[in-house]
Amino acid sequence: MTDTSKYKNIRHLQIQPKYTFREEWTVFAESEDLSYEVLELSAPPALNESGFFKTCRDWYLETGRVTSVHGNFIDINPASGDLAFRTFSQKKCRESCEIAEYLGAKNVVFHGSCFPFLRERYLEAWAGVCAEFYERLAEEYQMNIFVENSFDIDTVPLKELMHRVYDKRVGVCLDLGHANYSNDPIEKWFGDLGDKIGYIHISDNMGQYDDHVNVGEGTVDWEKADRLWRELDRDMPVTLEVEMIDDIRISIDYLRSNGFFLKGNE
Repeated sequence: MTDTSKYKNIRHLQIQPKYTFREEWTVFAESEDLSYEVLELSAPPALNESGFFKTCRDWYLETGRVTSVHGNFIDINPASGDLAFRTFSQKKCRESCEIAEYLGAKNVVFHGSCFPFLRERYLEAWAGVCAEFYERLAEEYQMNIFVENSFDIDTVPLKELMHRVYDKRVGVCLDLGHANYSNDPIEKWFGDLGDKIGYIHISDNMGQYDDHVNVGEGTVDWEKADRLWRELDRDMPVTLEVEMIDDIRISIDYLRSNGFFLKGNE
């Protein structure tokens, strides 16, 4: 057990609040000095049509806590072979960047969209289109673009994508929960992508599905994940992806009690 007395807080910890319970989230975020990665504005278009979108967006702006935005991810593939669908997907990605720009966020996270069981020419085409598109977004909006392992059963698609990326503002968001149910062990994710990892998502699961259970209640090897993260030796945003405030408290207590993903008082 690590002595947490020398630690101040979890490094760059972000949460994904819910507008509906905004009062409770505000009190909690202030008590823990937490930043926001906005997730709920990436919901389907019906959110826009309801009139709720603008109200929700403007509340986030007023909080002054938004540092990152989770980009549109449902049915999105900016490298689709279908031109109409590719155009639609890239439009939705740009909308996410525009939201981030409005909220003053400098980071946008997109899910990787590569179909996991096709390789060779399909993978090469996907990686080429995505690399060009994400670099264009980073330049147009002057912000960091992070691509998250989502459908990925191994490190290959993101590794191929990052081999084609030259802009340092484009990198990898390593979702440790997603890595836990992939075919590759956690050390391979860090080993293959380490120099491109600039963002972390944290949640736990039982190694088969994306359960998003409290940290410490699944099968993620947090001691190993923390050690591999420390070996990167760089600051980066860390988002805790669990649903409710009580779950976040439990997860933060677990991380603190073990000294995982913490920084010193220096």
